[in-house]
Amino acid sequence: MKVAQIITELKPSGPANVVKNIVGNMPDHIQSKVFYFRGPPTLDVDCECEHINFNTSSKLKDFDIIHSHGIRPDFLALYAGLLNKKVLTVSTLHNYVKDELLNIYGPKAARFVTPLWINAWSRMNGLAVLTQDAFQYYSPLLGSEKLNIIHNGIKASTNGNDADPDDQNKLKALGEKYYLLGTNAHIIKRKGIDQVVEALKYLPDFALVVVGDGPCRQDLIQLSEEHGVSERCWFTGYRSNVASFLPYYDIYVMPSRSEGFGLALLEAMAAHLPCVCSDIGVFREIMGEQASFFTLENIDSFCESVRSALACRKQFAENGYQRYLEKFTGKAMGEAYANFYDEQLAKYS
Repeated sequence: MKVAQIITELKPSGPANVVKNIVGNMPDHIQSKVFYFRGPPTLDVDCECEHINFNTSSKLKDFDIIHSHGIRPDFLALYAGLLNKKVLTVSTLHNYVKDELLNIYGPKAARFVTPLWINAWSRMNGLAVLTQDAFQYYSPLLGSEKLNIIHNGIKASTNGNDADPDDQNKLKALGEKYYLLGTNAHIIKRKGIDQVVEALKYLPDFALVVVGDGPCRQDLIQLSEEHGVSERCWFTGYRSNVASFLPYYDIYVMPSRSEGFGLALLEAMAAHLPCVCSDIGVFREIMGEQASFFTLENIDSFCESVRSALACRKQFAENGYQRYLEKFTGKAMGEAYANFYDEQLAKYS
């Protein structure tokens, strides 16, 4: 079986990391190739990669399945499917469509594009959603018979000690004075990191490390100055080796206002870190009871959650790690997608 994965950009990001983990965990009978719209690629994957656009969609003609990730890849997959009736098209729905479009394009574009994107999905052979929460969200829009729940999974990182020496020194210096709250994220409003910055006023024994870049990074730096906690906040900017920061954190924080899944949370679980999460459905589904949850936009609740995670950190860390091994390994995800592909071929052959 030959499967084409189509992604907008092959760079460190949620959907691209999912593609990396899919192709890296496929059984031998499935051959993968990754196509990307924008380049050059900066994320290594375990298969051949190639640039593509609508003018070169004939590159997809020899594949059995086209698996797309994102709005442009989805429309390209449908276009290629019209040119080759034998190919099957599937997509992974990485986020909640209206929230995602609101965050990227704003309300006017979201109102216009949302029905178009949903219509595109409705024309595909099969769809993967990441959680039961997403299944319930999309069932009224797309029908439950086409939806398949496939959890994301990752391989536990083996490069936990390769942080840049300057980064190591700064992490150690902060860690000698404070407990470290850490998060690795694309810095946008939806990630909710502003809540953590505000809470530091009431958590004098804690510092915050945010690894990543994004349009809200400067806003968070300004916010930390306004609240008088800038000396306890480090916004590192982009780093290619985000996993190398995990061993230095005391607690991993995931304060998102909404989230499609949250691969970074799996990385924290695999690294034996206790986790503090916003109390939203997707995080409850991932963590069960093995995290300390807080109510969104409630600073008192966040502070209480952090103190609880610190007091029970060994228990949360070990139980979270065991939950990762049981449900969210890269091998488990690879097997689930392989079964999904096999089922689609059997259904439509």
